[in-house]
Amino acid sequence: MSLFRTLAKRCTSLAKSSRYMSNIPEDSVYGGPKPQNHNQRVTLTHLRQKHRKGEPITMVTAYDYPSAFHLDSAGIDICLVEDSASMVVHGHDTTLPITLDKMLVHCRAVARGAKRPLLVGDLPFGTYESSSHQVEFLCVTVLNSWKRAEFIRL
Repeated sequence: MSLFRTLAKRCTSLAKSSRYMSNIPEDSVYGGPKPQNHNQRVTLTHLRQKHRKGEPITMVTAYDYPSAFHLDSAGIDICLVEDSASMVVHGHDTTLPITLDKMLVHCRAVARGAKRPLLVGDLPFGTYESSSHQVEFLCVTVLNSWKRAEFIRL
């Protein structure tokens, strides 16, 4: 009986001095995201420095404002807006049906939500195959209408 009382006292004192898992902040569980300067946008120089230091470079796809906002708060380095939005958002079987206009809608929404990451836009399949002049025209059009795009992926 005395062994039981001793164990009960130790468990009670341990419970009073320690915190339960549900009370521990996320940062102490997995380390949390590294502090980011949210006023400073990610540049190629920043990515080059991370590569030289051996730090991971993160890239996530987003198609709308809410996901871009969360991506931004998580400290992701690169945000890709790609034509797979045709399947993921619009429910098509392939990426072929999405138009440049629909892609620009997604790109603008992501640009409003993600202020810090480097933004990469994707030209839909079939919009640039006819000539190199068409590629130049489309890239200029996309960059002008999507003010925050730094890169365009073909």
